[in-house]
Amino acid sequence: MKGGYTPVPQANKDELDGETVYPKHRGKSRSYWRCFYGIVLIALGIGAGFAAWKVKEIHSNNIVAKPLYDHKLYKAIKLHNGMHILLIEDKESLLSGIGLDLQVGSMSDLSAGPQYLGLAHYTEHAMYMGSKEYPRFNELANFLQTHGGNDNAFTTQTHTNYYFYVNSRSIKHSIQIFAASFRSPLFDPSVLEGEKQAIQNELEKDIPQTGWKKFSILKLMSDPDHPFHRFNVGNKEIFDSADFVTKIRWFYNKYYSANLMNAVILSNLPLQEIEMMARKEFSTLPNRNITKPTFFSNPYPTETKYINQFTVYENGALTQELELLFPIASSEEEMKLDHKLVLTILGDESQGTVTSHLRDLGYIIDLTVSTLTFPESFSCLTIQIHLTSTGSCNVRKIIRTVFDYIDLMKREITKSIWEDNFNLQGIRFNYHDESDLKTLLKTMPGWMSSASSPRYYLNNQLVHSKYKRGDIDRVLNKLNVNNLNVLQGGAGFDTMLCEFPSLDQYDTTFKTKYHSSSIPSSWIKYWQSEDHKTESLSIPDKNEFIPSDFTILPLSKLPQPSIILDEDGFKAYWKQDSSLPKSYVNCKFFIPDFSKDPRLVAILRLYLELVSESLDTVTYAASTAEYRYSLSPVSEGFKLRVEGFSDTDTFYKFLKFVVSALRDPPAITEMRFKYQVQEMVYDQLNKIYKDQPFRQGFYLARLFYQSYSYDNSLINSHILKLKQQQVLEGGRELLKKLAVKCFVFGNVDVREALNYAQFIRDEFLSHVMKSSYSYRGTVVVLPPGRWIWQVPVLNPTETNNCIFVINQITARTVSGPSLRKNILLTLLATIMKDPAYATLRTQEQLGYTVFTGTLKMLSVDYFYLLLQGSHYTPEVMMKRVVEFMHSYKDTLVELVANGTAEHPSGEEWFSTTKQEAINLLLSRPESQVSCC
Repeated sequence: MKGGYTPVPQANKDELDGETVYPKHRGKSRSYWRCFYGIVLIALGIGAGFAAWKVKEIHSNNIVAKPLYDHKLYKAIKLHNGMHILLIEDKESLLSGIGLDLQVGSMSDLSAGPQYLGLAHYTEHAMYMGSKEYPRFNELANFLQTHGGNDNAFTTQTHTNYYFYVNSRSIKHSIQIFAASFRSPLFDPSVLEGEKQAIQNELEKDIPQTGWKKFSILKLMSDPDHPFHRFNVGNKEIFDSADFVTKIRWFYNKYYSANLMNAVILSNLPLQEIEMMARKEFSTLPNRNITKPTFFSNPYPTETKYINQFTVYENGALTQELELLFPIASSEEEMKLDHKLVLTILGDESQGTVTSHLRDLGYIIDLTVSTLTFPESFSCLTIQIHLTSTGSCNVRKIIRTVFDYIDLMKREITKSIWEDNFNLQGIRFNYHDESDLKTLLKTMPGWMSSASSPRYYLNNQLVHSKYKRGDIDRVLNKLNVNNLNVLQGGAGFDTMLCEFPSLDQYDTTFKTKYHSSSIPSSWIKYWQSEDHKTESLSIPDKNEFIPSDFTILPLSKLPQPSIILDEDGFKAYWKQDSSLPKSYVNCKFFIPDFSKDPRLVAILRLYLELVSESLDTVTYAASTAEYRYSLSPVSEGFKLRVEGFSDTDTFYKFLKFVVSALRDPPAITEMRFKYQVQEMVYDQLNKIYKDQPFRQGFYLARLFYQSYSYDNSLINSHILKLKQQQVLEGGRELLKKLAVKCFVFGNVDVREALNYAQFIRDEFLSHVMKSSYSYRGTVVVLPPGRWIWQVPVLNPTETNNCIFVINQITARTVSGPSLRKNILLTLLATIMKDPAYATLRTQEQLGYTVFTGTLKMLSVDYFYLLLQGSHYTPEVMMKRVVEFMHSYKDTLVELVANGTAEHPSGEEWFSTTKQEAINLLLSRPESQVSCC
């Protein structure tokens, strides 16, 4: 099976039997633990209960916050065995699925003994390996593969999650196999033996990753008596050193109890039918009446050597990262404190905030505030700061500025600021974009256990619907110099101009050099001193981008999508959507021939970054109100995307602000240009050389196939030489010859869409070319045959190999035979993905990263199969990939000719498989506005 270990926290439980509720899956907040730490399952960006919020009463007289445009039906039930299940009827869903959360994770490993580290993770991998009712190895995965579905699982410190999705027609049988895995798992020793290598491959994939290195250092800094301190992933050496197979059954019998499980089932079936299915399959899961394991204690206790530490570690990253870690909760009461406002204001980027001030000094690239939270254990507030080269040597001053801003927050946070922030949460809750099915199944079961009642399953912030200054002060008071650990990670400490300690310690698991010592007392005195305070800081002003009009417009009878503006060099399309009161404008700016000169490519990248930097102090406030933009370079020029609530006045104000800055950006300080623009772009381009081999494969494929694609090092040879004035002049010159295509989409009528398009046209009117233009880049066309390009991995410390098999197929057109080939190619990649994973990863253990897909470079389509692993040589991996592709060709021929036992004719099999692939593709969380 697929599986994984992650420090992602999950969540408490409550009882309800038969209550029907109508909330919506929560959305993301800006303040969340990014990338490696995954999804922090605490409520940061959503709330309910304030007077301005829309709520509905239900038959039980409970008040449940319901997003206004959520069409789904919900019912929360509790089975007699103590299991809680949230049933969701979604008539518009093309797939069905289930997510199950067990409130036990890797911190419970020690209950089996100190030698059984990784036991919870190993047990997670073992659960799908056959049951008494369905004894075949990987029965569920095999069934899902042939019915348009997929499955996965992951283990965190205090929770374990399992989920799958499948075409709705097959949900009943899938749930039967799934439930049997938890009711009567076999734990066949011969099967479990092979899974040791899968976990080893998973670990080796993660070892080079900077996030994992940091998380391991955080563990090493903690109290050794705290369960958080332990290495919980496991590896083959540990698994071979003790009788883990016997202990897996012991762990299952001890902790896999229905009263510790929460589940979410979503389907387009009627709610009553989903409930009957759930009760039938899950009522028979054993209830061992286990008390939920809790670990409420601080892994960095005050007045011990585990707090006030300064740790420097080498992670190979191109930029230095500073992290300030404050333990803020280690009891059940403290875990309930509302800290959203503290996170929001501390992470604000508006003029006068700590982020803006430190950027002006040239010390930092960005600052992110989030929480590292493990329910039933502890929580830390973290401030992650990406440093410039100058900032790396001014850490003491940076931290002093952060503390000055925290002191300002203590004095100036008011009830009105809280109310404005809370109203924004209400707007985001009522009008948030739908989450995709996979995300819902991964996160919702954990959310359920954190809710004080099923009434709050999807909206836990109802409990924080009142202003509690005491809660805010308790959190802020935890942010003090005596409750702080500091980490600084990066590369090249020995070559920097300022002094750093010798990295004389070593993390053997993640192969990381580091040095940990006490924060110098002189630093602490400096941070506490009343002298040298930063006087220019200020709390953000009132947000000017808060929308007020959420009217959904009636659908137009005009044909859609429609071309609403068609002139030489400028074309605009429009399509209306009434699902949410939001609008989107996507534009693609074509710049002829600029990509032939790497210096011009460098100028464009710097120009776009300069525009973004000039917008930052205003667009952060806009982003908290769901108004966002993005600028991204592409081979033909660049793309602009603007989105937000369709309140005409506010949307137009934001669009005008962004487009005007794009046309004529103001100059910024030379300090900000050097560190926030030049160094940022330089590091972005260099990042590929430190990335995983499979990502390098995509990068190298573009270099190989596409004309006028330059190695990033060549572009970077120009980046640091260019002056700000050269970039401004060169960028404006590039914009003097444009062709533009725009797509206006959302809750916008044709008149307003035309206004937006005309505004963009008028801003660039003198620059738009007066004759039609389409980008005419070229692609290297390979003659028939087999070509092997052997390239050393770009990161010399990388231990993984990667095989990237690419088939160049055809030029893409909007109709005709080549379009049919493209469709068949997409279908092939979709239906081949799971068999490739099952064969190359699960059965043969050749690597942990395996997937198939399609690429488009200019007008040419490609099919690829990718395999990454460290256990075998590239030659062995290549041989097996080629053998698999040949054998799967034979498999397809057989399926098309004779079908399967379930679909006895090839025509029936192909028709069913095609529809399942269509459902899977349409269920991806990709907005229509991504098309242009």
